[in-house]
Amino acid sequence: MKPLKRTLPLLLALLLAACASVKPTAPSVPSVQQNAAGDDNASLDDAAKSADAALPKVELTPEIFYGVLAGEIAAQRGAAGSAGLTYLDLARQTRDPRLAQRAAEFCLLSGQLKEAAAALRLWIELDPDSLPAREQLFVTLMRSGDLAESKPLAEELLRREPARAPAVFVQLARLSARPDGGSARAYQMVSELAAQYPNLPEARFAVLAAAADNGDKAAVDREFERLAQIAPQWDLPVAWQVDRLRRQDMNQAAAFLQRELARRPQATLELRMAYPRLLVGAKRFVEARAAFEALLKDYPDNPDLLYATGLLAYQMRDLKTASDRLERALAQRHPEPDFVRFTLGQIAEDDHDAARAANWYRQVGPGQQYLPAQSRLALLEAGEGQLDEALGRLSLLGSTDQEKVSVVLLQSQLAREAKQPQRAYELLTQALRRQPRSIELLYERSLVSDMLGNAGNAERDLRLILKEKPSDTQALNALGYTLANRTTRYHEAYGYIDKALKAEPDNAVIQDSMGWVLYKQGKLDAARKYLEKAYQSMPDPEVAAHLGEVLWRQGRRDEALQLWEKELAAHPDHEVITETMRRLGAKR
Repeated sequence: MKPLKRTLPLLLALLLAACASVKPTAPSVPSVQQNAAGDDNASLDDAAKSADAALPKVELTPEIFYGVLAGEIAAQRGAAGSAGLTYLDLARQTRDPRLAQRAAEFCLLSGQLKEAAAALRLWIELDPDSLPAREQLFVTLMRSGDLAESKPLAEELLRREPARAPAVFVQLARLSARPDGGSARAYQMVSELAAQYPNLPEARFAVLAAAADNGDKAAVDREFERLAQIAPQWDLPVAWQVDRLRRQDMNQAAAFLQRELARRPQATLELRMAYPRLLVGAKRFVEARAAFEALLKDYPDNPDLLYATGLLAYQMRDLKTASDRLERALAQRHPEPDFVRFTLGQIAEDDHDAARAANWYRQVGPGQQYLPAQSRLALLEAGEGQLDEALGRLSLLGSTDQEKVSVVLLQSQLAREAKQPQRAYELLTQALRRQPRSIELLYERSLVSDMLGNAGNAERDLRLILKEKPSDTQALNALGYTLANRTTRYHEAYGYIDKALKAEPDNAVIQDSMGWVLYKQGKLDAARKYLEKAYQSMPDPEVAAHLGEVLWRQGRRDEALQLWEKELAAHPDHEVITETMRRLGAKR
């Protein structure tokens, strides 16, 4: 079949538009009035015809047609690099600047800087008047570190398009820093270019960015002082330096911003709010609260300031102020109302007002905070003895597998706390039928089985976890502790606990297990050392029960009684301590 006898430009333009999924606009029909007015439209038509006339007239061969089609399809499928190379080859064949431009776009998208530079040079060669081509080549060369060629391009852009100077210098600020040692030359180049623009804020910003990268603190300070004079309301340079400093030292960033704000009385509210936020990041909560409060005096109805001061008040346990500020933030239409409502519910709980807390939680709508709010409602209901209502509420929650797992874990927790471990076991078993390999559900069921005195079921679930994750320290420790506590297989129990302790030697829970299994093996001195270490890190009543039992067996009964009395004062009638004392015949 003969190739189609058509010229390239028109069909190619249509193909590019279609492949790029851009809807072509309907051609406009000039009105009578437009034609009457007509000189401007005529000149536009003439310019369009002139531009079309400048394009090469290339026969659309099947090779070119399918090359364009293949390039666009490759790009749509994520292979922008391959598409860029295809277009670059087509541009060289056809000498069409539009294909060179398309090649550059795809090469830049895929990070092929060398090929992108080649495509851009070809675009400039084919369309010498294209400033976008020159600007993109300048950016590409800066990104690749080719300063020798990029400087003349920048100079030409500044000469031919003086209005573009701000954008050029902002690009220089972003691109001049290089981690491979090329930044000193970039600093020199930026300084030379900016010397012609002493009062252009963007030029001063480019110099200070390059100076900061080269550790020239004096130049940075000098340029910031200059910017405070010529652009006191321009946030970008200050925000850039704050971001740079906070990655190294939050306090240093706060000190810098405080100094800049002092000489920028007209700074925007957003920049002024950044200062107390930095103080929060540095955990300087008292200072942060004072700084936010000072801003709130100037902007009493600002929802972000009300929100910030409310959260800080809550952090510092000033519950009344926290509640007042967050309610005002809601009234001023804070953009995250459900988070505010959820926090108000937590404040009410901390204030021991369950009814008010429940009211706030019920106002939380569908979204990110809905599951936590409904969970808190269930906890409140269970605390009031309404376990059935709490479990029923939770059963309606969870849209993802992980959320469903979290819901069942909470149901199990509530059932356990209500002294209904058998109900917890049934809930977990039902959930495991749907998600039989859930490690979290298996681990929780093993704990419940242990509560029920069924060591066999607990061991079964823990071994299923270890089959999936042989090095899971939590499961290793739990299996070892279960065997030590519920069976006489002490040697086997020691092996599991020892493996877990080697993985996490500072874990107090595992230290407690090691002390307990050593006690079961009759190694009282070694057991006491581990248990004392565990209790020092984690003064938990169950650890105290174990340590007290070892002390009791060593004849140090006064010490054991003193330890148990101390824990019972904080945790009256603790089950493990009271059972231990009853079993040993220890009397208070």
